[in-house]
Amino acid sequence: MGLNFKEKFQNMNTKRIAIISIILFIVAISAVFGYEYFQMKQVVKPQAVELQADSVLVQDADEVLNTKPVKPSDYKIGIEYNEAIKAEKPVVVLFYADWCRYCIGFMPTFQTLSRIYKDKYNFSKVNIEDPKYEKVVKNADLTGFPTVYLIDPKYDNKVLLSNATFSDLKKIREELDRFVRIRSMLDKK
Repeated sequence: MGLNFKEKFQNMNTKRIAIISIILFIVAISAVFGYEYFQMKQVVKPQAVELQADSVLVQDADEVLNTKPVKPSDYKIGIEYNEAIKAEKPVVVLFYADWCRYCIGFMPTFQTLSRIYKDKYNFSKVNIEDPKYEKVVKNADLTGFPTVYLIDPKYDNKVLLSNATFSDLKKIREELDRFVRIRSMLDKK
């Protein structure tokens, strides 16, 4: 009866130790994948809360909550990149990948922005895996996805939006408003 923990552990059957190790490994893996699954399911809900908080297109919040995330290429937003770059208005360009869960989560915000700013900006999406955009993607200096650029062909100006703002609709709107304000000052000169 005087066995301490170390002696009990040494006396355990190695088969038991292997079984316990496998069970602990399976539990750990299940916890990690369960958490990732939960995060993917929750990725759309913050967008809807922002929409309601900003009182912009509240009907979109219901659409977002009641639909499963779809590929970014499934969203019908904006115009072709080559067409957008030739237009008079500045362009908000989203570089995305269909497999990117952050891109999927950002799409409702991008869609909302395209509706709010349709008179001030052209919106365009660039699928980084589409061969027709190979040259554009190569010149964009992308480091992650999604990536959003504000491009003003009239003044040869290109601004990269920080992806730290992507979760906050108000911050993105501040950046878009600032860009338009600067452009209007340049137009007055």
